[in-house]
Amino acid sequence: MADDTLLSIREARKHFPIYKGWMRKQIGSIKAVDDISFDIKKGETFGLVGESGSGKSSIARLILRAYDVSGGSILFRRGDGSVVDITALNDFEMRDIRREMQMIFQDPYSSLNPRMRLLDLVGEPLVIHGWGTPAEIRDRVAELLGLVGLRPEYVMRYPHAFSGGQRQRIGIARALALNPSFIAADEAVSALDVSVAAQNINLMQDLQEKFGLTYLFITHDLGMVEHISDRVGVMYLGRLMEVGPTAEMFTKPLHPYTEALLAAVPQPDPRGNRLRKRVPLKGEIADAMNVPTGCAFHPRCPYADQTCRTEVPALRTLAGGRLARCHYAEKLDLTGVAAS
Repeated sequence: MADDTLLSIREARKHFPIYKGWMRKQIGSIKAVDDISFDIKKGETFGLVGESGSGKSSIARLILRAYDVSGGSILFRRGDGSVVDITALNDFEMRDIRREMQMIFQDPYSSLNPRMRLLDLVGEPLVIHGWGTPAEIRDRVAELLGLVGLRPEYVMRYPHAFSGGQRQRIGIARALALNPSFIAADEAVSALDVSVAAQNINLMQDLQEKFGLTYLFITHDLGMVEHISDRVGVMYLGRLMEVGPTAEMFTKPLHPYTEALLAAVPQPDPRGNRLRKRVPLKGEIADAMNVPTGCAFHPRCPYADQTCRTEVPALRTLAGGRLARCHYAEKLDLTGVAAS
């Protein structure tokens, strides 16, 4: 791993077996994550986008070992500079690693236990890892609530007393409890109103600048990705289609799927020149149990030919260090959006 890299995923795979009958015979598998490789640098925000079912959340759960990998490696640089392969650690060793990596979940309602006060919800990681006395934990929880814009005296309240945006801030406070270096935000603002989501995004950016955090930001909202992310990875059927700097990817995509996603972004002013043309995208995402032959995207791609139908494209490094999984990435003149 390079010195400026915090997390390096190499050929990671997660296949869920499918069984049938009383003898539990395996008849296939769902390839939720299939041969994924990318790096996340220290202090950056790496955005991960794609349709539902593309494997974005599975990547986050593999990184935090909520799922065990089916293959590949996940290298993580700890606070002392040492590099560990998360996939080779046992449960006891992972317990210590989780001090340095945390997750913000999608649903601010189901991710908080309605029977627990904020003192217990936010302080639970501290208790689990044996951090301080009860008085010190209470002070730490009050401090964390202040960091996310909530009043410290709320420590004895229950989640039902808060709005969706405030509940997500509670989730952010809980993720910060152990001073992690890496946070995976899985659709952290998708359940919120636009204005509230923007406030929480600005909060996350402020916290990133203050504590030097590194984010994996998973979302469907490409407008939000453009605002917060330094680099973006585009996923389709468990595979990365394209990886590159946000500004370059938005103005000049290298993969037809990226072009189609950008074409679907709503425009505040339809008469403006931010979007130059519409790209029709036929059908729906394929079944992950029966991935199409060749390029997984070819049944929906307007540029596909016989080569795309029969040969699997590799994720190649192109000019400028950008990655693309397309046979014709250098030849296609794809349309992005004008710089905002």
